Amino acid sequence: MNKNKVNQLYENAWQFMRTKNRTELDMNDQVYINLISALYENVKYNPLFCEDIMISCTDRFLKADFGKTNVDKNRGENLIKYIIEGLELNKKVHYLLIPINGARLSVDIHFASFHFINGDEEEKEEKIQHITELDRHKIHDFIKHTQKSRSKDFMMYPILVLKMDNVHSNIYRSASVIAQRIFQIIKLMVYKFETKQDIYELVTNPYEANYHVAIIGEEDWQFGHRNWWNLIQCKYSLDFLSELNNQNEFVNLANTFVFESYRDELHYKFSNALELFEKSLEQYENYNDITLSMMLLFSAAESLLTEGDNEKKLRLSVIWPRLVTITDKEQKDLCILIRDSYDKRNNFVHAGNLMYDSERKEIRVLHQMLAKLISKYLLPDVWKNMEYGTEDKDITKWTKYVKNIFTEAIYS
Repeated sequence: MNKNKVNQLYENAWQFMRTKNRTELDMNDQVYINLISALYENVKYNPLFCEDIMISCTDRFLKADFGKTNVDKNRGENLIKYIIEGLELNKKVHYLLIPINGARLSVDIHFASFHFINGDEEEKEEKIQHITELDRHKIHDFIKHTQKSRSKDFMMYPILVLKMDNVHSNIYRSASVIAQRIFQIIKLMVYKFETKQDIYELVTNPYEANYHVAIIGEEDWQFGHRNWWNLIQCKYSLDFLSELNNQNEFVNLANTFVFESYRDELHYKFSNALELFEKSLEQYENYNDITLSMMLLFSAAESLLTEGDNEKKLRLSVIWPRLVTITDKEQKDLCILIRDSYDKRNNFVHAGNLMYDSERKEIRVLHQMLAKLISKYLLPDVWKNMEYGTEDKDITKWTKYVKNIFTEAIYS
């Protein structure tokens, strides 16, 4: 928004305060809403943006100006600068403690800002202190508080200690989303690698499920919790993350789907598919509901490959197997699998016919195919522009890429 407009809106809010003889405004005052909205438009793309800091800076400015008979004509612009300075001054290092429900870990794994640790409760506390260099007594007391007030088995699973640089109180809004995205990425990689199902995926977890992420830092105000509501299981071995190539891929996925600040239509499309992928697995793994799992799975695939097109079954069975491969499966076999599974999906939608355990093997292969399809977002060969030598991603390029695969397959 034009900064001259912000100057005018600031003056309007200041005059309103003077007229009403009030030292503070709130969201019940339209002049205040107008000012906050204009400020937001000017600072929302700052990577350190925090709504609380923006509002507290605004309130401080208005209160300081209350007793004045006039204000500088550029006061709104000065407030924008003050907010940006406040974002810089208040940034701190935070650490997220994220238990991985049901996971197994043979040895601790450390790379980038990610620290996956195992051991008994005392060993984990010691490792957390070593990683964070925070006061051991504060860590101990906070973990005990977490166990008593949130999750009694918080320390029983492998824990991810995630270092978050240059953040402040906005971390309390994003912590649970970050944790859930991390779970989604772990599952994506497990299925992309065609990991064989083992007995641990089938047995019930011996400990109470956790729904919380703990947040710690150097100062007392940094300690807190956030939670989510749906049960997310990760009953897999995390040992695959000990390999350097897998660590690099994990970091790339996290940077793309967790920490990326620029989100265009294509990014949202793939992020949404990742969300549907995990929700499909949630139905399959937690509730043994193959029908709903299949519905969500195909919704994700359709969103990436057939949105806006008719003949969805045909297009999926033609395009999808030409984008991904599965070990020991011919392309024709994958085409038939998609066709037959989509028929079962249609039978449920139009006739209410449920799917049963006989589809377990098929749905695992389809989840592997979906994981590989979503991972295409990171592959440069999809986006390489041979004419200009660039790898820019956009929705137009993806749509053209997918349609060309279908056209070439049909007319070849």
